[in-house]
Amino acid sequence: MTHTPDNHGTDEAPGVNTSAPRTTPRIRLRTLLAAGAVLTAAAVTATLAVGGDDATGTPPTRPAQPAATATTPGPPAAQPAATAEPSAPQETPSDPLALAAPTEGVPSEPDETGTAATTADRALSTWASSNPAAQGNHAVGGDTAPGPGGTVNEVLRIPALGSDWAQPIYDGVTDKQLRAGIGHFRDTEEPGAIGNYALAGHRSGVADPAFRGVDKIKPGSAISVTTANRITYTYTVTRVHTVEPHDVSVLAQVPGKPDATPTKAKLTIVTCWPANGSSKRVIVEADLTSSQGGT
Repeated sequence: MTHTPDNHGTDEAPGVNTSAPRTTPRIRLRTLLAAGAVLTAAAVTATLAVGGDDATGTPPTRPAQPAATATTPGPPAAQPAATAEPSAPQETPSDPLALAAPTEGVPSEPDETGTAATTADRALSTWASSNPAAQGNHAVGGDTAPGPGGTVNEVLRIPALGSDWAQPIYDGVTDKQLRAGIGHFRDTEEPGAIGNYALAGHRSGVADPAFRGVDKIKPGSAISVTTANRITYTYTVTRVHTVEPHDVSVLAQVPGKPDATPTKAKLTIVTCWPANGSSKRVIVEADLTSSQGGT
């Protein structure tokens, strides 16, 4: 991760990581979101075409066949050219977070949300002890910090949710990661980089949902992300709104504008709405405002 604290006349926020943004075309966004995670146990259903006379699926009535009569054999009738059978409709989730729902017949991942804060604190301690200088742009991170959702890549802290609120961030947004803390959409940017660094987490349905108190996050709220390099990126919330579950634009390099070229480092958080449902998604958008070494 390249960290460039000085802007030299650009409109980027101080401390922006100027590594090149990833290209995420609109078609790739759809693929990304379809391979994301759901924040409740309810999977999105898709309507498949079925045979029948009506919506009840009643089998169609076959017309009466005429009685067979004896005929003089003649040349065989020409057979119509074979046509390809139409392919069956594919069941495609319309929800960008569909993979976090447990697969039918497959046991859920263990619920580790109750220990997520402890995992985050342990990661910070590990990085601090193995990389004690905590000054400038650390090119080498601290020791690996394992957690139940995989390797902890960053730690998320949001003071609006509590002075001791902290969550581990894992790579990926499947059931394994979201039942252990926060997930990072893999095809979005890294923290501090130009573009969109997008995260997801539960609001309900687990023992200790990370974003149970998401309504406390308002424009102007601070969000910090600390990496294994002991760089802390601080973002300021610019907007909190809701979207439909299938809205693919929230993970664009410029949220809501899939065709735009990013010029700022942004952070997006995705969770469910309402508090105990999933009919929509709450989207928290924030801009990078500063970065510093250490925690």
